[in-house]
Amino acid sequence: MIPLIQTIDTHQFGIRQTGAVYAIPGDRLCLIESGPATAASIIREALGTASPDYVFLTHVHLDHAGGAGYLARAFPTCKIVVHERGVRHLGDPTRLIEGVRSASPDLFGLYGEPLPIPEAQLISVRGGEVFDLGGEARLEVVASPGHAPHHICFFEHATRTLFTGDAVGNWNTPVDVPLTVPPRFELSQALETLDALRRLHPSQLAFTHFGIADNAQSTLDHYEKQLIDWFKSIAKLSQDHPLDDVIREIHGWPRHSNLSEIERQMIAMCVRGAVASLQT
Repeated sequence: MIPLIQTIDTHQFGIRQTGAVYAIPGDRLCLIESGPATAASIIREALGTASPDYVFLTHVHLDHAGGAGYLARAFPTCKIVVHERGVRHLGDPTRLIEGVRSASPDLFGLYGEPLPIPEAQLISVRGGEVFDLGGEARLEVVASPGHAPHHICFFEHATRTLFTGDAVGNWNTPVDVPLTVPPRFELSQALETLDALRRLHPSQLAFTHFGIADNAQSTLDHYEKQLIDWFKSIAKLSQDHPLDDVIREIHGWPRHSNLSEIERQMIAMCVRGAVASLQT
């Protein structure tokens, strides 16, 4: 039986349709992402009496993995799957918390504080592994650096659904800039990742931010162009302006005129990451 993918809105930052967790039911129930720590109760309510066997994390940033420790505690037989470079940060999130405080101080308090995950519940992957979820559902780990060195996507073979994490940016959200967040965005790797994702020939893309897009190939192509144009704009602006002025310039773009303060802070974080990337 082809699995039916359920979208759980995590109400990230208290805003609807900003962050998603995906549930794939079957012989072995799995979640894609955990959402932030603030979403743990929302996810448990959405699951009802069901208990997940796996939580697959695209990376350890707090909007994607901050709630994983709470789910691990609530479901002690559940395994948390993460890239090998992210394992230590889930076992001891101290450095992760410090990094997020530095990268996005205005947003940090809205994520909630993560809990450490016992080593016995962690599964380390690097890309290429395939998890049999029962029935026709098989989930493949796809290495996808760029947004972060430890970023991975997941490709569900029966539905040909690609769970993109942050590798393909946002979809259908007011914040339409590429997700070039600090501290370690790498443009060349991000573009190579998009090539690799195209070669999977997905039928649909499931975005953590937010929802499922059916026009997979054109969406991948669009994000590639958006990334290139974004870095051209940031490079030009940062030649003659300090960082704060660059942020003000981007905030002043007409399509950003009606954004909330939280959404403006999200854009500022992406500008800071792009500027830092150009300086390395």
